[in-house]
Amino acid sequence: MDTQRGSLRGKAHKARLKMTPNGRRQLLLERGAAFSKNRIPGLKHVDRHTIVDSDGLSIHTYMVGHAENATATVVFIHGFTLAAEVYYMQVDYLQTFYPNIKSVLIDARGHGATGQVRPELCTIEGTANDVLAAIHEHAPTGPLILVGHSLGGLTALNLVKRADHSLRKRIVGMVLVATSIESLSTQGLPQVLASPLADNIKNAVEAAPNDAQKFRQYATTFLAPTLATAVFQRDTNDEVIDFHAAMIHETPLDTFVGFFDDLQEHDELDAAPALEGLKGYVLAGELDDVTPISQADRICEVWPGARLQIAEGAGHMLPLEAPGILNNAIGNILDGLG
Repeated sequence: MDTQRGSLRGKAHKARLKMTPNGRRQLLLERGAAFSKNRIPGLKHVDRHTIVDSDGLSIHTYMVGHAENATATVVFIHGFTLAAEVYYMQVDYLQTFYPNIKSVLIDARGHGATGQVRPELCTIEGTANDVLAAIHEHAPTGPLILVGHSLGGLTALNLVKRADHSLRKRIVGMVLVATSIESLSTQGLPQVLASPLADNIKNAVEAAPNDAQKFRQYATTFLAPTLATAVFQRDTNDEVIDFHAAMIHETPLDTFVGFFDDLQEHDELDAAPALEGLKGYVLAGELDDVTPISQADRICEVWPGARLQIAEGAGHMLPLEAPGILNNAIGNILDGLG
């Protein structure tokens, strides 16, 4: 009986903590050591895993789906401190309902299995180069649909802007998820990164790069729980939140440092001319504090072919928090290919 009461008290305590961001962060701190021990959920049934060269870097890329039968390729571009496997629900959806569609995914520089690169190489233009290398390897021909979440959305815009005529003709659709097109230097994720603690980490790593490892635990103790809990608004499964926190925890410190300035100042407003004639979706979480709905509205102003959809009650992590709205958007584009 005492054991049962203790279990009930624990569940009640947990339920109360989950009601606030600070409470959710406390829960993650209590489980901090377990961040990276359980890598499930994640990508399954990868048909091809290759390492491609991008600016002299070894970028891990993945293909799901049989290349010889593919009628189109969906290219997934993950966000900051995440990895390709964040899209596991979308890949599973395509495997189930669109078996003739190929999925291509990238662990962009500084993330996932690609791992650590020098901070000066961590740029949005650089991640676009990584995606181009993956397309060349896994999808050199046929229609392309780009899906970019957060940093991945900026990357997709950069890629479309820089694409040559042949590649641009192949891009038949795009889904931008919880992303921006203007500088977010005073709000959202860059504001988290500009906090005094994060700034101290940046300065310390730059001053003593050979000693960066000793700052890692200090950084991830703060950053992993903070970023993981700041982006979820719905009552999301604990396993999914832990999975998200694990990806953050595994992100090298050089990646935080390298993307620090780009994430605060980068914009892709000059991509507008390249969006002419392109159809797709802009998805935003109603309660997203990282990339607010105002940014989704701004994207739609410069991209007339986009359809705006809001995920009610959701925050920033739509691929995990509200997978249905993203799955449907991708499915609608594919259905429209005829």
